[in-house]
Amino acid sequence: MIYFLRHGESKANIEGLFAGQKEDSPLSDKGVEQAEVAAQGLRSMHFNRIIASKLNRTRQTAEIVAKVIGFNPAKIEYDDRVIEYDMGTLTGTPIRRVTSDELVSAEGAEDASHFQARVISFLKEHKDLSQNILLVSHAGVGRIIECTKQGLDPRTFYDLAPYPNAHAVELDLDWLN
Repeated sequence: MIYFLRHGESKANIEGLFAGQKEDSPLSDKGVEQAEVAAQGLRSMHFNRIIASKLNRTRQTAEIVAKVIGFNPAKIEYDDRVIEYDMGTLTGTPIRRVTSDELVSAEGAEDASHFQARVISFLKEHKDLSQNILLVSHAGVGRIIECTKQGLDPRTFYDLAPYPNAHAVELDLDWLN
């Protein structure tokens, strides 16, 4: 079973900036607290593996959770397929309401189909393992998972609501072939 945990609040969230891949923002103090609270909620679970994006905010969240649940932080795995969507020139700019079309059309933005393919590749590789895996990742990754699950065009992923910060979600992957 794969459980998805979005990282805690980041400093970019507080500063009101689009972070994406290239704004490698650490957790805020609130984000650290959120990760600790999430970890307390996961203490009763046994995780065989913790796999995370290598960005600071996910790395910090994964390490906090690992320490609280008794998982060796040195055994956390990092996978580039679950790194956040590359927002191109929107990275580091003030957050404002943008549509998926505006996001995926930004200069230098990652191709949405490529983003979908890399995330789904990760899920397919891990979905049938008889292990409990905690995936620590980003809002965009959660959105593209939901977008794919609903059979929507990957270019529309950003129009979906994100999973909340530091809230674990059991991923139902029965739809994934």
